[in-house]
Amino acid sequence: MKRNIVYAGAIILTIVNLAAFGALLYNRSGHAQSSQLSDLRDQRYEQMKRELALSGKQTEQLDVYRTAFHAELDSLSSQLVAARTLLAHALSEQEMDTTLTNSIFADISRLQSTAQRRVISHLLSVKSMLNPEQQTKFFAIVLERFSSASDQPMPGRPSH
Repeated sequence: MKRNIVYAGAIILTIVNLAAFGALLYNRSGHAQSSQLSDLRDQRYEQMKRELALSGKQTEQLDVYRTAFHAELDSLSSQLVAARTLLAHALSEQEMDTTLTNSIFADISRLQSTAQRRVISHLLSVKSMLNPEQQTKFFAIVLERFSSASDQPMPGRPSH
């Protein structure tokens, strides 16, 4: 019995990872919505750099932070899309496997939690490189973007 559960878990994780990889390739292949979100992200970044009046050294440091942050967040987003797709398929089955759906739900929760922790870590990394005046401006920008986030589609989710 334990062996069957381990095999089922390994199969599920393999499927999730393959689906995430497929979603990542799909998103990297020039998907229009992904491109629009990337353009918007770049525009907002340039605007934020101007508003904060970053030095050359700060800009270089922030570019490094931003590249690593977005690569990790994009990967998590792709994994979330894959897990949500698996969940939708599992829920649509005539005889739903509650163990499978609970496992997928747990994976989704873990990925979302990881993404949130990564966002907080990134914000604190950026804060550490700014002077107090820039920090005040930065968190005003963050607050404005967080409060308007409900107006923006999340990557990998259709806008209704």
